[in-house]
Amino acid sequence: MTADLITAYRNAFTTCSHSSVRHPSPGLKATLQQLADATGEGEQSDVYGSGALIEDFEREVAALLGKEAAVFMPSGTQAQPIALRLWADRARTPYVALPHTSHLQLHEHNAFQVLYGLKGVTLGAAAEVPTLTDLQQAARDPLAAALLELPMREIGGQLPAWEDLLAQSQWAREQGIKLHLDGARLWQCPPHYNRSLAEIAALFDSVYVSFYKDLGGIAGALLAGDADFIRSAKVWQRRAGGNLFALSPYVIAAREGLATYLPNMANYREDAQWFAAQLNALAGVQTWPLQPQTSMFRLRVDADPTEFLPRATAWLAEQDIAVLPPPYRAGEGSLWFELSFGENFRRRERAEWAAVLARFVSEVLELSRSGGGGE
Repeated sequence: MTADLITAYRNAFTTCSHSSVRHPSPGLKATLQQLADATGEGEQSDVYGSGALIEDFEREVAALLGKEAAVFMPSGTQAQPIALRLWADRARTPYVALPHTSHLQLHEHNAFQVLYGLKGVTLGAAAEVPTLTDLQQAARDPLAAALLELPMREIGGQLPAWEDLLAQSQWAREQGIKLHLDGARLWQCPPHYNRSLAEIAALFDSVYVSFYKDLGGIAGALLAGDADFIRSAKVWQRRAGGNLFALSPYVIAAREGLATYLPNMANYREDAQWFAAQLNALAGVQTWPLQPQTSMFRLRVDADPTEFLPRATAWLAEQDIAVLPPPYRAGEGSLWFELSFGENFRRRERAEWAAVLARFVSEVLELSRSGGGGE
C-alpha cells in the first residue's frame, strides 16, 4: 500500500511546474533547442572521443581540477571502477576500500567485483564520515586504493573536516595507497572548505565528477588524473563499451551547466542552510545534518505515510508546487526525504518559500498527524 502511495506522490511531484528545488526542467524539445543554441558556429561533433569539442572540454575540466589530463565518459558507473581497476593493476592487489554508502556498493549490483575483478573492503561505519582511523583499519588488507566520496550523498551531503582529509591523504601516500575521489557532487564542496576544486582534488590521485548532478546536464562524467593514468583509462573505456561514436550533446550540456551553475554553488548552500533552519523549527521535523554543509541534506518527517502521502499528492496537484520531493524511505510513523538546492529554489523569494512551507504544514502535515481532524 505504501509503495502505491509513493508512486502516486512521485507522479504528482513530476507534473508540478516547480517540482524541484534544484534546476528548472524544460521539456525535451526546449532542452534540445537550448543545446542547439549553445553550439558554436562551425563546431563539429566528436568522433570516438576525438575532436576539438570534446578534447577542449576535457582540458578545461582537467585544469579546473588541477590534473594533467581527463577523459569524458558516459557515466560514473563506468568511470569509477575503471579508476579502481587501474590502481589495482599497478599495485598488483585487487583490494580497494569503499565506504558503506558508496554508490559502487549500493547501486551498481557489485559491478566493480563482478566485471572488474576487484575486492571491496568496507571503510568506516554506515552512517558516518570515514576517518583516518577507519582508513588505517581497512588497510589491514593490502589496499591498492581507497575511495572517498565528497560530499557523501547517502548521509545528507556530509563532509570530513579538512584536517582529517589532509591526514588521510598524507597517510595513504606514505603507505603507497592511491586515493580516488568520488566527486559526483564535488561542485558543492568549495564553499564549505573555502578552497578551490583544484585544492581539494590535489589530495587525490584520481577524480570523478558528474555533469548531470547539480549542473543540469543530460548525462556524462569525467575521470581526471595524470596523463599516463588517463591513457590507460581510455583503453578500459573502449573495453567497457563507453567509447561511443559521438558524445557531443552530452559535452555541450555539460559545458553549459558548468558555466551556468558552478558560479552559484555558494548561493545554493546558503539556501539549503536557510531552509533547513525553517524546517528544524517545526515539531516532528529534523534535517540530517542539522546544519547542512553543502547544498543538500536529508529530512525526516514524523507522520503516518498512509495519511501524509494522499494529502500531499492532492496538495501538490492543487498548488502546482512541490515543497518535498518523493520520499526515498517510508516507515511506520515517519518518512525520509532528500533535498538538493539549485536555481528552481531561487526562482522564489525566501518570504514566499516561508509562506509555502507554512501552508504545507497546516494543510498537509498537521492533518496527517491528526488523521484529518486537526491538532
